Amino acid sequence: MRSLRRYLVTVLIALFTLISFVAALQSYKQSASRAEALFDQDLQVLASSLSQQYQGGSQQELGLALQVWQKGELVYRSALAPKSSMSDSEGFSEHNFGGKRWRVFRQTPTDLLTIIVAQPLKQRQQLADEVITASIYPVVLSLPLQALLIWLVVSKALSPINRFSAQLSSKKANDLSPVVLEQVPAELDQMLKTTNQLFARLADAFDREKRFASDVAHELRTPLSVLQVNLHNASARWQQSGISDPEGSMLALQAGVERMSTLIEQIMLLNRTNPEHFQARTDQLDLAGLCRQVVADWYPQIEQKQQQIELLGVEHLTLRGDAFALRLLVSNLVGNASKYTQVGGCIQIELSVEQDKAVLVVQDNGPGIAPSEYSRVFDRFYRVGGDRHQSGTVGSGLGLAIVRDIVALHQGRISLGAADFSSGLKVTVELPL
Repeated sequence: MRSLRRYLVTVLIALFTLISFVAALQSYKQSASRAEALFDQDLQVLASSLSQQYQGGSQQELGLALQVWQKGELVYRSALAPKSSMSDSEGFSEHNFGGKRWRVFRQTPTDLLTIIVAQPLKQRQQLADEVITASIYPVVLSLPLQALLIWLVVSKALSPINRFSAQLSSKKANDLSPVVLEQVPAELDQMLKTTNQLFARLADAFDREKRFASDVAHELRTPLSVLQVNLHNASARWQQSGISDPEGSMLALQAGVERMSTLIEQIMLLNRTNPEHFQARTDQLDLAGLCRQVVADWYPQIEQKQQQIELLGVEHLTLRGDAFALRLLVSNLVGNASKYTQVGGCIQIELSVEQDKAVLVVQDNGPGIAPSEYSRVFDRFYRVGGDRHQSGTVGSGLGLAIVRDIVALHQGRISLGAADFSSGLKVTVELPL
């Protein structure tokens, strides 16, 4: 199991050492080449001076000025040297002649012989700049190569982390399978193990939650069904025996059992539609046709309350979604509108398409909800006014929580607002097509 730290340190040190060595070698070669050119130039000056002295050849402009004095008389001077002495002091000095500033060296080997050599300062500075440039140029050129190599090395070293991140990003909400990586570095190994352990614990927790909800529903449904049958039989016997129930005890018992049965069904639906573990089966479906089916299901209750219901908008609206979940969404919205709207009220369903979204609007002219309650009504088991709702309708406070989960499952958006009627609630659901 390799270490990212050891890999990065080793490879980067090796690369820096190699590139620095190559750059230094190139600088050495260029500096040596320039120094060799300078030495060759000195040889040319010496050869030219000797040629002029002993053969009387023409003088050449080689950049140096040379004077030879013997017994106080000028016996030789180069083309750039003046007729007067270039320097009166031994050693190095600087003087002006010929329109230039010169670096002059005077040497008197014997009392009778004096040699004076001068070089323009500008030429010396140019030569120094060339040597420095020759030394720095390879190093500067190597910087982009170093940056590229560092980027490649770091990218390769971090590729396991990128693969790990990609696998986590591609996981769906209900995918709790372990992450598998090849050649895991030491720094990532513990993180990978911890993440997989977390996934395993979450999977176990979800499985326990599913089993618990299923077991509770199974254990409660059977006795509730028996209780409902017994209450119905007892109520029938009371009526046959002429026993009166002035306090409405039997009706209260039947209402309580019915409410408990509804609550259990809603809890099961809430657990089933939870986006964290709902196995959605997305298909192409007609939302308008689905709304017509829901209206038909609720129509007996709507007719009993003498309510009016309208389905407006497009006749067909095709989108991808889970048919069971979307039907439950529309059913809860229409059911709430009917339950909480007074006798003779109005319910309106409207379907439309806006850009790439399907828009479902369900509104009524009931009492509505205060804007301060809009965010709270999506909480589980929350009812406006508590259990003693002003409508007197039995409810569990889970309907809108289920609707919210279904909208989240389809990556949509839900919002509440005032209805277009004089009163009431408008629920707007936006779903991607």
